Amino acid sequence: MGIRVIGLVPESDIRIVAERPQAYGWNRLYRSAATFRADEEGVVDLSVDAPVSGSWTVADPNGLFWSMRNTGDEIPQGWERNEVRIRVLDAQEAMLDSEALTWRASLDELVETPLGNEFPGAFVLRKPGDDPLPAIVILGGSEGGDMAARMAAPLWAERGYVAVGYPYYSPSWPSGTPEFPELPEGFVNLRLDKLADVRDVLRGRADIDGDRIGLMGTSKGAEFVLAAASRIDGFPAVAAIVPSDVIWEGWGAGHVQGEKPGFSWRGEPLPFVPYVDISRGLGPEAEVPLSVPHAEGREAHPDRVEAARIRVEDIDEPVFLLGGGRDRTWPSGEMAIRIAAARTAAGLETEALVFATGGHGLGGPPQLPTRTASVPARTAGWRALNAFFERTLKDIDPD
Repeated sequence: MGIRVIGLVPESDIRIVAERPQAYGWNRLYRSAATFRADEEGVVDLSVDAPVSGSWTVADPNGLFWSMRNTGDEIPQGWERNEVRIRVLDAQEAMLDSEALTWRASLDELVETPLGNEFPGAFVLRKPGDDPLPAIVILGGSEGGDMAARMAAPLWAERGYVAVGYPYYSPSWPSGTPEFPELPEGFVNLRLDKLADVRDVLRGRADIDGDRIGLMGTSKGAEFVLAAASRIDGFPAVAAIVPSDVIWEGWGAGHVQGEKPGFSWRGEPLPFVPYVDISRGLGPEAEVPLSVPHAEGREAHPDRVEAARIRVEDIDEPVFLLGGGRDRTWPSGEMAIRIAAARTAAGLETEALVFATGGHGLGGPPQLPTRTASVPARTAGWRALNAFFERTLKDIDPD
């Protein structure tokens, strides 16, 4: 990607402002802005020119996008969800130029079909055709619904996979109404064994290679895919982004504090690590980062950690891990290291990337909004994740 502004007064200052709706879900406008100084030919090139000041500080054409922050403003009417509006202003804030871009993951018209009535909200996305392709089942995190899958699926479909969005619970926030009322509203005793049903349905489709079905989960979705893959065979690649090494307590509708886990297996609640008053870390008025109830819960219940530990050594297939050392949601860096250590001790193929400055928002391509300190981690992690799936789902000897 390249962004250049030409025809400027040589060595003059300009400000570039970019705005877009939040990628999915919340009705809020995101914005980035930076001041640049044109060169002696009146050109600003974001690939080589660092801002003089602004929401990002290095030469990076993606900086216009990843440095966007929530303005708190509602999205004006007439703004398409994938539309990015860019304005170029002079030093007096007069408009010099403007452009509207449409953010698209694929230049092809992708084909979407439902996974089946048994899986509310689940969908299958691919390029046109009926040739059997490898598939990636995508599970989001505590946001619930299909938001994460809707954002990720076109990216993987464009890369030659069948992308399968699998919502597994649907809370009533932020709108007050669950997106998929048929799904559990609370994060309580969610069924890991449902992924076996997903696998079987995908194996029955002629447009999917049933021997090449991978899993990708982010945050609570990473906890889900690791716990499920340790019990269910048939997934030759498992990617866990900002993962957990244990099953945690549940929350939300139907939960009683300290009594129920987030996940179950064949109707049986799984052993879990309780939080220490998770309510302190929730909502816009949170008293502490969400990582605090997690860390304090683990410290307060050392006797429950081993029983709640996900037996990642039971996953025979390759596993990819991406964690951050400054994760304020939960300590994904520490937990990824524990997972990698357990698998290494068992002699199992594991690729683990843990970035000391990375936060919780490490998943996805480098254009998505994230903390400045997480940008190198997200960029490297995205490349590594692509290479992992290429190696494990595409470069398979048919013999």
